[in-house]
Amino acid sequence: MRPEVIVAAKEFKDYLTSKRFLLIFGVLLLISMAAIIAGISSYNSQLATYNEQKSMLSAMNSTAAARFQPQMPSMLLVFESFSSSFITVGWLLAIAIGFDLISKEKETGSLKLLLARPTYRDSIVNGKILGSASILVVSLAATFLVALAILLFAGIVPSVDDLVRMAVFFLMVILFSLTFLAIAIAASAIAKNSTMSILLAIGFVVFSLLLPSFTSSICDIVLGEAPTMVIPATGSSTSAASSQVISRIGNDTARMQMEINPEYTSYWNTRNQITEMVCLLSPTYDLQGISRVVVSGQQSPVSTSASGQFQFRERGMSSPSLGSTLPSILPQVVALIVISLAGFAISYAKFVRMDVR
Repeated sequence: MRPEVIVAAKEFKDYLTSKRFLLIFGVLLLISMAAIIAGISSYNSQLATYNEQKSMLSAMNSTAAARFQPQMPSMLLVFESFSSSFITVGWLLAIAIGFDLISKEKETGSLKLLLARPTYRDSIVNGKILGSASILVVSLAATFLVALAILLFAGIVPSVDDLVRMAVFFLMVILFSLTFLAIAIAASAIAKNSTMSILLAIGFVVFSLLLPSFTSSICDIVLGEAPTMVIPATGSSTSAASSQVISRIGNDTARMQMEINPEYTSYWNTRNQITEMVCLLSPTYDLQGISRVVVSGQQSPVSTSASGQFQFRERGMSSPSLGSTLPSILPQVVALIVISLAGFAISYAKFVRMDVR
């Protein structure tokens, strides 16, 4: 058996008997169950509202009923509540698994004994990463299976499209969690002890949560104030961007053609691009965008349209398919992959060069 597999199996067994891991996993499982139950309650409430709207339309004339239909709530509304809760606390399990993966070995002195065996350093660190990632994936799978079981017990049967979306979201949650696991292991490799390691890991979590809030200040520093929104029209009065501004002075009415300032449009396009690029460094922001597309069925990860609201739509119109919207989350997926690989690379490089004398 390869040394990496032996080390991974040992790490996996150690986590299964760790009281700290079991406690945190139990808390995460309870939070997830509470979120699913709350989502089911919200879904049933909105389903009742949908049925009432259908009854009202059936009492109206046939033309109006044929043209407008209330939008039936999707079962994925339940998972919106779950995704919100997981984005808030889902990183906790990954941090708990990885923050002392290496620093604990240094503190107890067991790292010297481990490296004294005829095993290469890269096999040890690869095995540790593999074992911690395995227990994390198994824990997430168990959480999702429990959530699905609660749905079935509540009499909510997902469709094929719902199952596909749930599977895609599950893969994205794994990627999200592996990102924080990679950061925690990197902190464990860099720090001299577990206390400093967990402080570094929590610092990254705080950075991830607060970064989107500071993007506006960053853009103000980089771009300055926005130009004037409208300017006097210089082209034809029939321009699509022009509008008529009317001001009354005394008894006279003055009319002046105005148009959108091109510099204003360019400014906000650039500002939005900078905002998106900066926010990609936040794993929580990335998963929020992915959740909007995969779970809420929105067209874009930056869409501001409210999810789960009952809106009237014309017959024949529907939410965009998952296949057509998946390309929009590619930047978020790539960002999570890059951050994960960077964390694991730092852990690997630091461990193989570590001085344990």
